[in-house]
Amino acid sequence: VLLNFWATWCPPCRAEMPDLIKWQRQFRSQGLRVLGITYPPTRLTKVRQFTRAIGVNYPILVGSKQTRALFDSGETMPFTVIIDREGRIKDRIEGIILPEEFEEKIKPLIADSVSLNP
Repeated sequence: VLLNFWATWCPPCRAEMPDLIKWQRQFRSQGLRVLGITYPPTRLTKVRQFTRAIGVNYPILVGSKQTRALFDSGETMPFTVIIDREGRIKDRIEGIILPEEFEEKIKPLIADSVSLNP
């Protein structure tokens, strides 16, 4: 699971969303789940308009300061929590997830889940 905290007003958040959409499409059948959490919350209508316009293909939840505090006390956006198939937090990424980070930190977890489910 990639738990991605983002905001409509955040340029780096918007910049990484095409990759999140691509990875969700490419690796969903292998178990990858991306969940977006808007934080700080924006007007729900603005969130819906934005996500529809760019074709977000993963669930978007409305978060709060308390939701974010469960994973990190910082304010860096975007912020992504990597959770393995057993529900353990494997890593946290502050800022945009670079393709190299995806290959190094996330793809091995997808490969592990595929080898566990032949």
